[in-house]
Amino acid sequence: MRIFKLKIDFVYIAILSIFLFIYSCFIYALTSHNIAEAINDMVKGHILAKLFIPVLIAAALLYLVWKAIVRHIMKPVKKIAEIAEEITHEDLSARVDIKNPNKETKYLISAFNDMISRLESSFKYIVESNSYIAHELKTPIAIIRGEAEIALKKERDNEEYKKVISIALDESKKMLKTIEDLLLLTKMTYRPEFLNFENIDLNQFLNDIFEQSKILTAEKNISVDISVPEMSERVKADELSLRRLFFNIIDNAIKFTPQNGQIKIDVKYQKKKAIVSISDTGMGIADEDIPKLFDKFFRANKEKNRYASGSGLGLPITQSIAELHKAKIIVKSKLGKGSTFSVVLPILSH
Repeated sequence: MRIFKLKIDFVYIAILSIFLFIYSCFIYALTSHNIAEAINDMVKGHILAKLFIPVLIAAALLYLVWKAIVRHIMKPVKKIAEIAEEITHEDLSARVDIKNPNKETKYLISAFNDMISRLESSFKYIVESNSYIAHELKTPIAIIRGEAEIALKKERDNEEYKKVISIALDESKKMLKTIEDLLLLTKMTYRPEFLNFENIDLNQFLNDIFEQSKILTAEKNISVDISVPEMSERVKADELSLRRLFFNIIDNAIKFTPQNGQIKIDVKYQKKKAIVSISDTGMGIADEDIPKLFDKFFRANKEKNRYASGSGLGLPITQSIAELHKAKIIVKSKLGKGSTFSVVLPILSH
């Protein structure tokens, strides 16, 4: 293999020498005071003797310099190729690390490393999703199966059969909700174009949410108040998904606020931003859990905090909707005193 490469090198040098020699002869003829004498020297071969060795040396040097430059340029590409061959679905931690790369190489390395990071995150998400789905669906299926097996062991009256069917229905609803939430998360991540953005009046939009929230809180006798500025602003949003965002937050507030508690919706407009804060008088959230609230499938220790109940997908969906609306969610909370979720939305210029 090495001999073959050397032969190739000699062929390249020979071709380069021929081109350089022809070019040298052309320049020699043009710069000569006596063109006829120059042509005669070339015909007799005198010029060959004068230029052969210098041209050969120049060709060899040019080829070696060119090869060194190519080798230097291809070094990071080769390194990337080597790492790409080593990467498997079991280990996506490898990254390209080359000291003092040039601008173009740095861009290539950065793009490659970013791609691997995205793949790593995607594979991690798939593994976590599979584990989570298996766990979440296993429990209701086991309950349905267990109830059905008990019911079939002996003859029972209609009320007992109705009870088994009711339990199976409840568990199947939980499974369906989990599947729907996962599909929605996937859709928002990979097909955000399904959203229909339009200009909406935020005060009117939030007043509608307030009226419906009063219906939802009636069972626990939780009071709901709203405070909005007199002058409204407009935002560009998909109304259905934005409603889901706010109702997810309000639903959590209702869930974790005790009987006779209070929920307040406060709206402020400042610096081309709309700040919608939803506060409750619930049990609050531990400081160490706040950064993890929007992680997919995160649920805090149930024994430590009862707010961990649920599928663990409501707030990740809320965060995804916020990102699609170029909004952000800020959470402040104190255990035993309640929580405040503030949604910061960009407003449309007048």
